[in-house]
Amino acid sequence: MKKLLFNRQHLREYITYGAIAAIAYIIPVWIFFLIKDYNYLGIIFCGSALFMFVIMAYAYKLSRRRPDYKSAWMMIKATHLAAIVGIAFSVLLTTLLCFIYIPGFLSGSSANVLDDAPAGLNNQNWSLIGLLYVCATVENMGAGGFIGVLGPYVFKTNQTKDETEAEATRTEVRTSKPKVYSTGH
Repeated sequence: MKKLLFNRQHLREYITYGAIAAIAYIIPVWIFFLIKDYNYLGIIFCGSALFMFVIMAYAYKLSRRRPDYKSAWMMIKATHLAAIVGIAFSVLLTTLLCFIYIPGFLSGSSANVLDDAPAGLNNQNWSLIGLLYVCATVENMGAGGFIGVLGPYVFKTNQTKDETEAEATRTEVRTSKPKVYSTGH
């Protein structure tokens, strides 16, 4: 099972779909930084929805692949690994945007980053940065994890049987038993 999840092709897919999910998440965050208005804070949450749709596309791709992912459990593990890679990239890209758009990001000396923001939100950048990182980690894991569990069961074509890796590779050997006829005595 470890060999199937961590071979070179699958690791490349986790990185690819994780990076695409992170880019889909960071585009609304970037728009939020360009606007710099507290009233448009909901744009950040749209990024998590986009993150979820990319993970859903990966789950759909896995459900159509044969014979690697006949097991829904293997698809769940693979989508979660792609979501975790996407979260790591999301945090890195969010940090990069914070360095670019928040002056004095690490020192906490920036004055008012957002327009119309409550006074507590701009207190040494902690609240804004906390909000951004909670969205990049917890919210993306919730959205990606939810669709990572739901997707394999929704997209799986054969819902009646869930094969494990051992069952998928096992060959079936049929033995014929001799028929016994009774003579009636």
